[in-house]
Amino acid sequence: MSGDGSGKSSSEQGRRTFGASQDIVVYTENGAVDAMGFKRMVDGISLQMMRRTEQRWALVCNDTLWFAVGFLALSQAGKMIILPQTNQLSSVQAAHADAILTDQPTHFGSAVTLDITQEPGVDAHGSVKLDEKLNIELYTSGTTGRPKRVDKLLGQLHAEVMELEQKWGSMLGDAVVVATVPHHHLYGLLFRFLWPWWMRRPIYAPTCTQPFMLRESARRFGRCAVVSSPAFLTRVNDYSVFQAVHAYAGVFTSGAPLPQETAVGLAAELGQAVIEVYGSTETGGIAWRARGHDTDDMSWQPFASVQTEISASDCCVPGRLLVCSPWTWRREWVDTGDLAQRHLHERFLLCGRADNILKVEDKRASLAEMEERLAAHELVNEARMVILEGKRVSVGAVVVLSAMGHVQIAQDGVQAVRALLIKMLRDCYDPVLVPRKWRFVPTIPGNSMGKIERAQLQALFTEEC
Repeated sequence: MSGDGSGKSSSEQGRRTFGASQDIVVYTENGAVDAMGFKRMVDGISLQMMRRTEQRWALVCNDTLWFAVGFLALSQAGKMIILPQTNQLSSVQAAHADAILTDQPTHFGSAVTLDITQEPGVDAHGSVKLDEKLNIELYTSGTTGRPKRVDKLLGQLHAEVMELEQKWGSMLGDAVVVATVPHHHLYGLLFRFLWPWWMRRPIYAPTCTQPFMLRESARRFGRCAVVSSPAFLTRVNDYSVFQAVHAYAGVFTSGAPLPQETAVGLAAELGQAVIEVYGSTETGGIAWRARGHDTDDMSWQPFASVQTEISASDCCVPGRLLVCSPWTWRREWVDTGDLAQRHLHERFLLCGRADNILKVEDKRASLAEMEERLAAHELVNEARMVILEGKRVSVGAVVVLSAMGHVQIAQDGVQAVRALLIKMLRDCYDPVLVPRKWRFVPTIPGNSMGKIERAQLQALFTEEC
């Protein structure tokens, strides 16, 4: 891959040199691991890897410290790294790994495993040597829930990190990176591990599963960058966890759109807007936005290195969004499967999935548009639509009520609130398109990244209510 004109490859430009540096690389719950200690751990595992004949290694570590050590050790040993969709044995088996490098070896029965926590460190010298052509094998569920393999070159991941650093590096400075998302999906891999590691920012190993853990991290480190998901941020009912606003250098989220109410509320508390990143495992990061006020538009700004095209689109009809960037596989144009409309200049508006168009009795409607109309109602905070198959195709509505909605449902009951929402939709859509089945839920179901999966929505309608 090309560099920046300096004659050095991208991995050489981003290489960390350890020497006598005592910089903290990873903070744990009970202490910290400095640069030399971390390098000894990496070299110890790498030495073991070089003695093994297995080439395809599944890296399955719950602890981010051990994940980071394992990732770099496997890279240094020239092994293929497999990051399964989940840390379960079924996902590892689906990826056809030769062996497993893990911090939980008892979970994998008779599978060939190496306990990363039991391997001794060795004397460390020099830098971590990485091959930019090394293949990283990731898995994503996409919209079907079935594992889909996506290959990335280490050099592509480094190129994306450099773009993130150019955009937000000066804002983050030396902040400690804390996260609420797992490290084995692309978003977590980049934002909570590779970006801080390549750019010498300390990483906090534990995953913050509860909002109060963010406040504790801010108190401990003084200045943090938060890598989170829309699902987590939406659950933060008490914004006092962000009271020490000076402690947060930036808050990032990805995986799904952040509800407008949450985006505006957090911006008011933090004094800065949450940065939303739009992309996928297949494409990497595509665009970003930051909404701090109700009047801010919903459009997305592509990253500098990303090109976007919208097919078969005009000013009124959305088309399929295509992207091309240095971190897409084979550098070809990739169909995102999302519908979009061009906004100002290169910016664009997302209009839902291309396969999210409802057709009933020759009537058509965009489920994304219907979701937006529902979410704009004063009784609704968030809404998702799902197509239900049966004797006839119908629509199911999954709704998270607003505070006013909860008051209304307590006063008048579920049937009355549902009738109000149906009446509003019937003013805009043919009756055959209006949802026939409704589910009112505390939160929209999603995976560990907060990504909404169709199968989870459909499961809410398997029993009649």
